[in-house]
Amino acid sequence: MSDKGFCVMDDFDFSEKKVLVRCDFNSPLGENGEILEFMRIRVYKKTFDKLKNAKVVAISHQGRLGNADCVSLNNHAKILAETIDQKVTFVDDLLGEKARKAIDEVGVGEVVVLENTRFQQEDNENATPEQHKNSDLVKTLAPHFDYFINDAFSVSHRSQASVVGFPMALPSCAGLVVAKEMEAMYEAVKPDKKPAVYCIGGKKFKEVIKVMEVTLNDNTIEKALVGGAVAHVFLYVRGLVPKECLTVMEEKGDDLAKLVEKARKLDEKYKDKIVLPTDIAIAFGGREEAPVGDPRIGKYTPLDIGESTIGEFSDVIKNSKAVISKGPMGAYENPIFLKGTVRTLITMENTSAYSLIGGGHMGNIAFDLGIRVDHISTAGGAVLAFMSGEPLPGIEVLKQSAKIFEEKLK
Repeated sequence: MSDKGFCVMDDFDFSEKKVLVRCDFNSPLGENGEILEFMRIRVYKKTFDKLKNAKVVAISHQGRLGNADCVSLNNHAKILAETIDQKVTFVDDLLGEKARKAIDEVGVGEVVVLENTRFQQEDNENATPEQHKNSDLVKTLAPHFDYFINDAFSVSHRSQASVVGFPMALPSCAGLVVAKEMEAMYEAVKPDKKPAVYCIGGKKFKEVIKVMEVTLNDNTIEKALVGGAVAHVFLYVRGLVPKECLTVMEEKGDDLAKLVEKARKLDEKYKDKIVLPTDIAIAFGGREEAPVGDPRIGKYTPLDIGESTIGEFSDVIKNSKAVISKGPMGAYENPIFLKGTVRTLITMENTSAYSLIGGGHMGNIAFDLGIRVDHISTAGGAVLAFMSGEPLPGIEVLKQSAKIFEEKLK
């Protein structure tokens, strides 16, 4: 058992046992439903290697019910089959007769992938582990298995049936991906990893502000390097860019106005710790870099951090002992505005600081470029939740499960 109170894979003998593995194959999709990034599927090779002598069934979600990206896992299963050594069979069913038959017949050294758990309404809802133990998903599938493995760190901040229900019904443990993720999170916030730096980008300000509030208040980090669209909010409250720069934010209207006020208060309190861009790249006959305060900024949307800012951010990162990065520094979709993101990643790769990338687009870019840092998370939201000091339901329930099924560990 890990020193954090939950079981890991080495605590169980999976030989010839029937094992249910909750993965997270959820990936960005193209216009025609094609999978654009394979990282979240291929990361599971080591977990499945460790289950070669078991009878394995994998479940996962893709998208959210009602959204265009909530599609079948058929293509995900094909990529998994190309990744692991076991025979992989996809079953376009989750709770019906076809699924139950496939579970009963799966052989040693084989993997069955069931259909998207989000097709089931209850896996789109947050409820307590006790409530989810009585969900149709858990009551139907759990009796067919000996063990449950949660290897979906990226949804472990959600209290959903496929994540928290099964540990209440089956002896359960963290998979290799989850165990590695948790180890990396704890390592990044160790007291000896000071000064610690949080390098933030993207355009989801609601996610960012909460983490900044907690980590700055708790002195978890010494500096917050703020790029991407979220930097525009802080630049705006300092009177350095016009309000037009906020139009690219994901939040709109009253929601954005409330977040701007939160940013104003946080900036007043921690102005010396919040490091903002001094120059910004705009689309002005190509890539044009302008100092903050240039009248063109606002008329032309800010799309990346500039050269001077890249240098300033790099100096802070080089002098830190830990750097946690979440979100790109600019409009990464356009190659000419990818510079800030790539240069930041290269600095993280070359620094002696413990470097962690919190999933999402930043993680995918690092993965595609072959950037070598200490840890690239498969998660975004779970990293943010952890950094915010929130307990992760998917991890907490594994601790409960270890106590419930304590006798099985002896």
